Amino acid sequence: MKASVYYLASLLATLSLAVPVKELQPRAEPTDLPRLIVYFQTTHDSSNRPISMLPLITEKGIALTHLIVCSFHINQGGVVHLNDFPPDDPHFYTLWNETVTMKQAGVKVMGMVGGAAAGSFNSQTLDSSDADTFEHYYGQLRDVIVDFQLEGMDLDVEQPMSQAGINRLVARLRADFGDDFLITLAPVASALENSSNLSGFSYTALQQTQGSEIDWYNTQFYSGFGSMTDTSDYDRIVANGFAPEKVVAGQLTTPEGAGWIPTSNLNNTIISLVREYGEIGGVMGWEYFNSLPGGTAEPWEWAQIVTEILRPGLVPELKITEEDAARLSDAYEESVKAGSVDKSFVKRPGINYYAMVNA
Repeated sequence: MKASVYYLASLLATLSLAVPVKELQPRAEPTDLPRLIVYFQTTHDSSNRPISMLPLITEKGIALTHLIVCSFHINQGGVVHLNDFPPDDPHFYTLWNETVTMKQAGVKVMGMVGGAAAGSFNSQTLDSSDADTFEHYYGQLRDVIVDFQLEGMDLDVEQPMSQAGINRLVARLRADFGDDFLITLAPVASALENSSNLSGFSYTALQQTQGSEIDWYNTQFYSGFGSMTDTSDYDRIVANGFAPEKVVAGQLTTPEGAGWIPTSNLNNTIISLVREYGEIGGVMGWEYFNSLPGGTAEPWEWAQIVTEILRPGLVPELKITEEDAARLSDAYEESVKAGSVDKSFVKRPGINYYAMVNA
C-alpha cells in the first residue's frame, strides 16, 4: 500500500484506542440550520469505479451541512457490513479518504445503520433482551463509529423494534459518545403523525423519553408515507408535538422511487413552511449518485438547486493541499485494484484531485 493512503491504514492500526469521535477530527463548524443533508449509499459505478462525493464541496453554490454514509448492516452471527463489504475493505479506501476532505470543508460525516434490509434491529441483534447479545452487536456498531471517525449515527429502523430497545440504543450512544455526537432517526413521515409506521415503536413516546438526546428526524416524505407537495403533512407532524427545527424534510432525488416531486414544487413548500415557522430542520436527499437534474454525470446539481432554495449565501470554503491530493489519488488506485481481477489495471480518477489544490 502506498504511504499516502495513510488514513484508513492508521485507523485500522489503532482499533483498540476507542477515542471519542468528537476528539478525532478538528473542523470548521457550518451554520447547521436549516440543514442540507445527502445520503451516500451507492459508492461505485457500474464499472466498479469509486464514485466521488467531493463535487458536493468543490462544485460552486453548494452549502452541504451533513453527509450520511450508508448503509451499515448488523449481521447476526457475523460482522458489520457497509452495503456488501466490511467497512475496512480496500473497496472503500476512496470513500474514507474523501470523508476527511469533506470534514475539512466543514461537512459533518455521519453513518446510517439499518434501512430496508432486515436484521440490524431484531431480537437477535440490537433489540435483544439478552444483555450479552446486545453488548456484542452494539459493540460492533460502536467500533465502526470510532474506527471510521463518524460524527453521528442515523438509525433507520424499517423493521419492528421494541420501545425499550430503541430507548436503550439512543441512551447508550449518547452515554458513550457525548453531547457533540449526532443521533438522528429516519422515520417515514406518517410515523410522526401517529399513523403508518415501519419501526414498530412509537416515535411520539420516543420523543417524550429520549427527545433531548435526538438531534433531528430525517423524515421520509415519500413512498406513500407523506409528501412535500404542500405543507399539510409537515404541519400535522408539528401539531403532533415535533418541533419544526427537528423535522428534516426527506426527499427522493430522482423519480425512480414513488413520491418524487420536482424541486420547483419543493421550493414553494419550503417558502410556505419558513413563512409559517420561521425556521425548519432542513432538507435531506436520498441518494447522491444519480440525483437529478444532473443524473450520474453531474449528481451534485440537485444539491446546488436545494442550496438556492434552503441555504443561499452559506457556501463553505474548501482548502486542499498537494498532500491531500496525493492521498486521494492513491486511495482511488487502491480502491479500484480491490475490485478488479487484474490488479495491474487501474483507471485514474474521474475527478482530478490535483486540480482542487488551493492551499
